[in-house]
Amino acid sequence: MELRTSLGKIEEMKERIGELETTLQNCEIRIVYLEANEDR
Repeated sequence: MELRTSLGKIEEMKERIGELETTLQNCEIRIVYLEANEDR
């Protein structure tokens, strides 16, 4: 039973990490865009 609970938590963490990675990528894209606009 404990193992199943742990696996469920790991799956939740994987989902959260995926969300954070997406957010991070979006931030990186914004930074690149802002830096490109600064150079003009």
